[in-house]
Amino acid sequence: MCKLPIDKTWLPSLVAVSLVVAGNSFLPLTHYASFAGEISQTNEPERVPDGKIVPVNGKVNVRLTNKTNDRLFFYVVGQTNRQSLADNSTVALPALTLPASIVFRRLDGALLKPSLKPGGEGALEVRLDETNDLGLDKTSLRIRNDGALFLR
Repeated sequence: MCKLPIDKTWLPSLVAVSLVVAGNSFLPLTHYASFAGEISQTNEPERVPDGKIVPVNGKVNVRLTNKTNDRLFFYVVGQTNRQSLADNSTVALPALTLPASIVFRRLDGALLKPSLKPGGEGALEVRLDETNDLGLDKTSLRIRNDGALFLR
């Protein structure tokens, strides 16, 4: 059996450090007001947007065009039910309230490559093409209140 020399001050030091760490972890996030403000500004990771549009009265009009040879499904989270879009067809999604998230999937589960094209003030065209490149595959579009566009 090995005996380690124990200094009489190690236990109080350990308890003090534990209390400081535990005490800070229980503080509400609002204690750090500037940090809480930064988090509440956006749910997006800090990255460059994939595009930008100018919303009109907090709303945008989106046109989805399915350029694949397969039916796809889409919905706007909290604003529409799941809908289908036939191959080589277009649907208009008028007056979406921002922020908005549009989710799209191919029926066969194959990869999608969305292309974004601002169509004037408050308007956006989203073209959904087939791809074999996993790096280009995206299944959702997030539009922030400020009009920043993020593909995921």
